[in-house]
Amino acid sequence: MKQPISNEIKSLSWIVSDRIKQYMMDQQLKPGDRLPPERALSEALAVSRPVVREALSHLETLGLIEKHQGRGLFVKEQNLSRLFQEMLPPSNPDKQTFKQLVEFRFMIEQAALSHIMNNIQAEQLQPLYKIIEQSENDISDSEFIKLDHELHRRLILLSSNPYLVELTTVIDNFFAFIEQPVRDKTLSMEERKQSIRQHRQLLDFIGQGQKSSAIELLEEHLLPIYSDF
Repeated sequence: MKQPISNEIKSLSWIVSDRIKQYMMDQQLKPGDRLPPERALSEALAVSRPVVREALSHLETLGLIEKHQGRGLFVKEQNLSRLFQEMLPPSNPDKQTFKQLVEFRFMIEQAALSHIMNNIQAEQLQPLYKIIEQSENDISDSEFIKLDHELHRRLILLSSNPYLVELTTVIDNFFAFIEQPVRDKTLSMEERKQSIRQHRQLLDFIGQGQKSSAIELLEEHLLPIYSDF
């Protein structure tokens, strides 16, 4: 029968897991590189093997390492998208969970805006203005929504931060998945005009360096989008 792990081992294992992570950084280990075996880690860190085993279990749960039977422990390729995907709710989230996801999506874009406005060049906004011009054409609702998503995706890309881009992509894919069966309505002409107007004004604020106005408008534009779910 497997013995329960004591609180002492659990507490110490967190400290040891941090030391192993530091070792991985100090040695500049890359995905696919092999870690020392449990016995060697136990001797190097001056702790028992059960403590090392529990620490390695933490790291494996976090997706930092992986165990290959008969071969040992290896540094794992990091995949932020996959980790965040596993945190998302099922395809039918309750209203409160959905609201929190929309708010989180807004916070990501708000963070991107803050960075963009410190580094943006006017010409970088031109492709986004062209997307707005395309949305003014006589197109279907689905095409209009696709252009809306594309504009926001391009905006995040201007941050040049791969983590913001990854998180936004996961959330957008999740929204797109649940929109199909739920959001089956026709956009009114006024809704289209308001969206276009807000998009254009948002880009104007960014180009003019009006950060607070841009963030305020982004909140006004983004948060109510999914209020009818």
